[in-house]
Amino acid sequence: MPRLVNRKELVRSVDVKILTDLVLHDVLDSSSDEEDEMLCETDGSSSEDDEEIKIAVVRYFATQSRYLSARVNSPKTKELAYLIFQSDELTFKRNARMTRQAFFAVVDKIGSHIVFRNKSHHEQAPVPDQLMVALSRFGFDGSASSLWTAGSRLGIGEGTVSLYTERVMYALLSLEKTVVTWPNTSERATIKARIEKNQGFPHCLGYVDGSLIGLQEAPSMCGEDYYTRKGSYAINAMIVCDDLKRIRHVFAGFPGCSHDHRVFMYSKLALNPFKYFSGHEYLLADSAYPVSDIIVPTFKKPLANSHENTALNTAHSQARVIVEQTIGMLKGRFQ
Repeated sequence: MPRLVNRKELVRSVDVKILTDLVLHDVLDSSSDEEDEMLCETDGSSSEDDEEIKIAVVRYFATQSRYLSARVNSPKTKELAYLIFQSDELTFKRNARMTRQAFFAVVDKIGSHIVFRNKSHHEQAPVPDQLMVALSRFGFDGSASSLWTAGSRLGIGEGTVSLYTERVMYALLSLEKTVVTWPNTSERATIKARIEKNQGFPHCLGYVDGSLIGLQEAPSMCGEDYYTRKGSYAINAMIVCDDLKRIRHVFAGFPGCSHDHRVFMYSKLALNPFKYFSGHEYLLADSAYPVSDIIVPTFKKPLANSHENTALNTAHSQARVIVEQTIGMLKGRFQ
């Protein structure tokens, strides 16, 4: 798969140079006749013409060439990829970050997506192969998830790794509204009944907490805002789950320096609570969240020092640990 980024940048820089020359040319044309005669007497005009010709030649070859540099064919083999599909359950799970049954369930959901079809005479790779490439990158971070590492392991080029990953992400995101859903009225009644029976909190719909999603490097715009208290760059994500550790709502994108309280106040849950909650329904949260009709956080000191409030905080924490486990499972599986 050709990577056009460098070529586009070159063409763009040449276009900027041409436009700049045109602007300067107009400025010079507005100068006095005397200055024009002096400029014509010099040899600069011929050198300027040569430079313009060179720029035109560079732009032509940049637009007509598929690659900017000579291609180097590296030896590849797909034997390892085939072995992964034929491996035992544990080895398959380590590579795919999920069981074989779950993997092919995902294939069934995204396999018919239009992104995996094209009008080329060369058919795309099978959807399971593309999904395996993407998941092998999602499961690691740093250099372990680089294009070169994934490509060398699975017998494809770096550009192909990027292409497969983008296709899979596009297909997966199309499922978001049908998979990550807020519970309807009957589901909420079932969830509340389970939580009250198992943990003693009536009318509770689930648990909310924030988590930092790491970034490899600082964003190009306002990068300092993404620097976190943990000494790295990240975005802040608010995650809501039920008692079965199913994620029901996600609000992500705020810089890593943002407090959980601030992220919550800008979320749909806080801005439009009547769409998500009814009656006395609420979520359990830690002390970073504000007290409201839909949020019940733990007590802060000095109120937390009383015997009754200490007991409530203990029961609260024992119930709320479910959201911590959910986030841990998510980030542990997909680095």
